[in-house]
Amino acid sequence: MRRLRVKKLAAAAFVCLLVIFLPAHICQAVLYPFEIFTDNSPYADDPGWNLFVDVWDGTGAVNFTFYNDSSIESSVARIYFDDGSLISFSTIINSENPSGQDYTQFSDMGPSPGNLPGANLLGDPPFVADEEFSIGATNPPPWKGVNDGDPANEWVTVQYNLNGGSLAGVLAELNTGVLRVGLHVIDVADAYSESAILIPEPATVALLGLGALALLRRRRRA
Repeated sequence: MRRLRVKKLAAAAFVCLLVIFLPAHICQAVLYPFEIFTDNSPYADDPGWNLFVDVWDGTGAVNFTFYNDSSIESSVARIYFDDGSLISFSTIINSENPSGQDYTQFSDMGPSPGNLPGANLLGDPPFVADEEFSIGATNPPPWKGVNDGDPANEWVTVQYNLNGGSLAGVLAELNTGVLRVGLHVIDVADAYSESAILIPEPATVALLGLGALALLRRRRRA
């Protein structure tokens, strides 16, 4: 798999190092980057890709907030979850901005493709999307998806009930590959699509009340 290239996460990692000795309960969010693993366009290996998810704690729930801060024209049209033994679907929170992100569950929209395109390239075990957990942008996807640009302006959050589990348990499943997350990115330079997979090692631990993520949360909860 190609070497991961993710911009701006180093700064967040530096913030985490500065406060690593703060009480553990303050650390409540983890950033995971995605890597493009298909090769459908001239941009598949471009360093301008910056797709990531902020996994953060809720009240009896875990939240996945997806961003597209790529410098390549693109739109996250489908978000696929493979497995999820510790969670059950709760709700989708779309960002409020002029372009208007609008996602819904696969089980409500019957989107195509129903599985992550190129999933066969990921090896064994096969990636099989769960339609209860997976979501897709409503028509027209290039406008209703999470588009490239400032991540404070475009995002989508999927909230899942923990069913007696914990954020730590979900993170452990992500880190070991038990729970996998993939993205189908369309409208790449107006003509292509690519697929991306979550890298199962967190890029950084973010801290509530500190740094850029706190600002993002204040905006999305406003």
